[in-house]
Amino acid sequence: MAGKKGQSLARGTSVMVLMVTLAKVLGLLWIVPLSRLIHEEGIGIYSQAYSLYIFVLTLSTAGFPTAMGKLIAEKLALRKYADVEQLYRITMRTVILFGLVLFFVTWFGAPLYGSLTALKESHQARDALTMSIRALAPALLVVPLESALRGYMQGFQKLEPSAYSQAVEQLFRVATIVIGADLVMSAGGSVAAGAAAATLGAFVGALAGVILLIFSVIPMRRRFLVRVAKQQAQLTQREALRTLMKYALPVSLGSLVVPISGMVDSLTITNFLMLAGDSYTAANAAYGIFSRQAMQLIQLPLAFAMALGVSVLPAIAEANAVRNQTAVEIRIRTTIRSMMFMTLPVAATLLVLGRPLDQLLSGDTKGAVIISSVCFMGIFSSLELISTYMLQGLGKMYRPVRNMFIGVVVKIVMNLVLILPFHIIGAAIATTLGYLVSTSLNVSAVRKYSNVHFSVWKLSAPLILASIVCSVGLFIGDKVGLALAGDFTSPDVKALIEVISGIAVGGVLYLASTLWFRAVSPSELQRIPFVGRRLSPLAQRMQRRRSA
Repeated sequence: MAGKKGQSLARGTSVMVLMVTLAKVLGLLWIVPLSRLIHEEGIGIYSQAYSLYIFVLTLSTAGFPTAMGKLIAEKLALRKYADVEQLYRITMRTVILFGLVLFFVTWFGAPLYGSLTALKESHQARDALTMSIRALAPALLVVPLESALRGYMQGFQKLEPSAYSQAVEQLFRVATIVIGADLVMSAGGSVAAGAAAATLGAFVGALAGVILLIFSVIPMRRRFLVRVAKQQAQLTQREALRTLMKYALPVSLGSLVVPISGMVDSLTITNFLMLAGDSYTAANAAYGIFSRQAMQLIQLPLAFAMALGVSVLPAIAEANAVRNQTAVEIRIRTTIRSMMFMTLPVAATLLVLGRPLDQLLSGDTKGAVIISSVCFMGIFSSLELISTYMLQGLGKMYRPVRNMFIGVVVKIVMNLVLILPFHIIGAAIATTLGYLVSTSLNVSAVRKYSNVHFSVWKLSAPLILASIVCSVGLFIGDKVGLALAGDFTSPDVKALIEVISGIAVGGVLYLASTLWFRAVSPSELQRIPFVGRRLSPLAQRMQRRRSA
């Protein structure tokens, strides 16, 4: 029975990683048609509204799946089924209340927030943004419910419905974004109206996801309630709520790293660009390039860091609880190396292939320099996220939150200092510096509280060397692709050939270099989703030959 349960959990974890990856890819692809429909100005409006939405949503709901999953799993292990039902009921009531409050705050606060994004042209900004923010408000009635249902099923170790719901949500969201914007723009609507139609995708996607979850939960609850009827709950409603919030609050605050950074950008970049002399339209277009073309690419390494973090948090917590110092050290070191294995080549790709990537995403190369300038941001933001999970595993729930806010303060100050002389590139540099500060503080805290002495630079040195080789391969592949494309293809097709050729050559050289330099061990490769098990035997053969 235990074996079957383990196999089911492993299958659920694999499906979860696959669906999250699919959701992230879908979340990147919509930029291509939307950029051509509403252009940089519309993307800027969309991004301003979405930054507020993600911040509010993360603050109120991010911790519920984790907290519910943990508490329900513990109660199920003790066969306290009535307490599980108590936790379920109090959570559903809480998130529905949160959803209602957030809906009204967002709906009626939309004009004020719109005005704050561009103080010099507050009327223009308010008129442009209010529709988009209000189009997002209905999603706040649905997403908290969806979040709670996912946590409930995770507590029963039923990961597949949650995974499928994420993919379905993203599919409906992307379809609504593109179709909605296309219908509005084809009918002669304004850019602001097109952006509002696109933001409505959050509600449609969440509705599709929650419907799938409800149909998955109903039969499971029907069977479970038979066991609940035979027990009396030991937890009162107040105790259940207090216990839930005890775990949910720090997780929510720890998840605010990216949303707070995004909202700070939303409230400062356009204002600072206008202070430097840009019009509202030009400043908003520059913000659109930065937020949706450059920053969206950073989500790829962050998705992998999140997948690693979800597994390393309980692993470190378990090892720390039994005072197994060796296990704590191994898990910290191998996690950092595994994360760097995936994020460094992504950084190299953004640095070298910024121009063709921008052409593919937006149909022009206005943001190429910005895409290249955020390459290091992906490394630091991923390391910050991983180290946050590590600190939470060590029981230090609020330390990464403090470090995050210090990084945000640095970012705000550097935005003011760097945007005026360097325009939108200054925002990319400021964000990178903010992540660097908070990451450094997090890593120092991990060393202190884990009592593990390690150097990120030493752990990453072979991978950095392999990434340099990868960069050379990306450059050569890009030039080969450019030559193969010739002069008879469209710019988009030419850019696609360049990207495919560059990644093919750079990827092969990176893989060969990491194995040759022993940058990762075969056992570490096995922890990487999908490709790890296939690469591990190859690594063993290559490293055995080198030793011989």
